[in-house]
Formats: sequence, structure tokens, C-alpha cells
Amino acid sequence: MKAAIHYVVKVKLIRYETKDEINFIDFEKSFENENPIKAREEAFKEYEEWINDLYTGIGRPSGYVSDRQARIDLKRLTTPSEKHNVQVDENMMNFDDSFGYGIAVYLVVDKPYEEDQQEGDEYLLHGIGTSYKYNDALEISDALNNEILYYEHYEYDKGNYERRTNFYDWFLGDTEEISFLETPFDWTGLDVKSGDEMAELEFKNFAAEFEKYENDKNPNTIEKIVENGEGNQVEFKPALLYNFKTGKAGIGVKGKIATAICAFLNANGGLLFIGLNDDGAPQGLEYDFSLAAGKKPKDFFQNEFDQMIEHFLTFAVKSNITGQFYELGGKDIFIISVEPSKNRAIFVKGQNGKEFWIRGNAGNRQLTDIEELANYCIDRWNK
Repeated sequence: MKAAIHYVVKVKLIRYETKDEINFIDFEKSFENENPIKAREEAFKEYEEWINDLYTGIGRPSGYVSDRQARIDLKRLTTPSEKHNVQVDENMMNFDDSFGYGIAVYLVVDKPYEEDQQEGDEYLLHGIGTSYKYNDALEISDALNNEILYYEHYEYDKGNYERRTNFYDWFLGDTEEISFLETPFDWTGLDVKSGDEMAELEFKNFAAEFEKYENDKNPNTIEKIVENGEGNQVEFKPALLYNFKTGKAGIGVKGKIATAICAFLNANGGLLFIGLNDDGAPQGLEYDFSLAAGKKPKDFFQNEFDQMIEHFLTFAVKSNITGQFYELGGKDIFIISVEPSKNRAIFVKGQNGKEFWIRGNAGNRQLTDIEELANYCIDRWNK
């Protein structure tokens, strides 16, 4: 008999290896068993294997010891803030929370038992990554509470995983006891309100370790990627919409950006830097910002970026495309991360209709011959 719940492990990472090799990892695996505790065990085993893989990437093959230590060792992947230095193999990239990069285990509902629940509802049980949710004890405790209620309602075997702990709820202003199935999450210091001397000491020691890693800047950063120059998965553009010949906004400028994105989508993905000269020197976004006409420059730029995607590519590909501002050489630039299209060919709206572009070593290339285009699509997606 199919259980009322199952588990899913989701992984989303970028691994920058060379200027011609950027791996976009978007992995999802479901675990089902009529005895859901077995599926749960398999899901957390998969999670640990991915964490060990990250350790290997930073030269620590000894691997995973504890969740708390992993959040320190993999800090550039796990710190929730507006911007992150994300460790990707030997290099580091800076992204914000919107990317949601990380590794996580979810409970998925197949058979709800209450009216306010729906089939397909997901509960984040445990994770490590850039999203604040992976570190939010209150949200995690709510998810774990929902999980154990399913086990109790359907009388599923809990194995030897049931635990109890005291958790201080900052919204209620009081400590309450919670019951849950064990995960790697460390609840130490979360059972008392701020002001308790032992809890304060625990927090300060932990914060000091985090600060140490924050100050340990890895020299291999976005600057290193730019220094390596353009390649199969890296391209530089001076502006998003500013036409340097006319000194005005130009739809053709946006069209070139959309073409580059289309080429990355149809190939192996890539990084598109806006605000750089051909040689990688940062000139910034001041030319684009000068067109804001009284609007906040970055809001104006982001809106123009979104409109460009909608006009030339449609929002159907938005989940593959993420952009953010970054300061390079004292100048604001915009970095667009493009994940390759998994299942279908992507076309860009050109002057004479739909156009199909791919990325080559020497730049972007349009395929117009029907036979060549068909063969490319078969080789690329019919696997």
C-alpha cells in the first residue's frame, strides 16, 4: 500500500571549474516506501552523500562529521544574507538568496488528512544552502511537527528516531517542548531565551567561528572568472539597453543580450556579465542608469531586464535565468546566470521571426538550416 507521504532530496549548485566549464547541477530524487521511515532513511543518506561531495570539492575528503561543523566548513555556501560568497570547487561566486542554492530534504504529502492540507504540499525538514529557510529553526520545527503528526495519524513506525527538545519560540516569548523525528540539525542553545549565560556563550562562540570564515577571503572569486576572459560559457557585454552610437536606449542592444542568453540555454549554460568591456575591464552600469529618468537606477535596470526576457524569450525560461548586481573594481555590474534548458529548444524573437542560437567556442552562432537545426536538437535533447 502506498504511504501517505514520501521524501524528496533537492540539489541546486553551480560549479565553476574553468572559463569553458561551468556545471549547473539541478538534481531531484524521490524516495517512497510503504513504510515511510525507510524512505526517510534513504533520503537522508542521499543528503549526506551530497554533503560529502561538497567536502571533496573543497579538498576535505574526510567529509561530513556534523551539521554544525558543515555549516562552518561550507560557510560560503550556507550563510544566509543578502549576498553570499558561494564556494564552487576551487573558486567562489557571489549570489543572493533568490538563487536558493543548496541541498535539502523535503517531506511531500500524497494523502492529506486535514482540510487545510493538499496533495503535493512540501515541508522542508533539513537543508544547507543560501536560503534563510535552511537555517530558520522556527520554520524547521513547524515542518518536523507536521511530519510527526503524519506518522502518528497513520500509525507509521517511527523507528528509533523520535526525539524531544525544548525550543524557545521568539514569537510566543516562551519555551515549549517539541516532539520530532531526528535530523542532523543541531538544536543546542535554542532551548532558552537570550540572556541565559550558557546560551549566550554558545552563540558567541559559534558566531566567532562564522566570523573567522567570513574574513578568510578566497582569492579565487568573480574577479578570477573575469580575469580568465570570455569563453564557451562566459561572455561580456557593456550595457543592457544603452546604445553607444546614439546615446539612447536601443531595442537592438537588448536583442543581443537575449541572443546570448538563448545561446547559453541551448548549449551548456553560462555566465553573462553586463557592464564589462570586451577585455573584461569594468566600465559599470552608469550608461544604463543614465536612462532611468528619475527612477531608482537599479530598480529601473531590473525592470528592463525582466521586460527583455518577456519580450524576446518569454517568462517560460525565467526559472533558468537569474541576475544580480555585483561590485567589481568599484563599479556596479550585473551578472546573469543561465542554466541550460533541460527538455526543449529555446528560440529568441528576431526581426524576421523566431531564431535559434547556440554557443560555440568563438561566440554565438545561429542555426538556420532546418536539417542542421533538427540534428542538433536530436543530439542535444533526445537522450
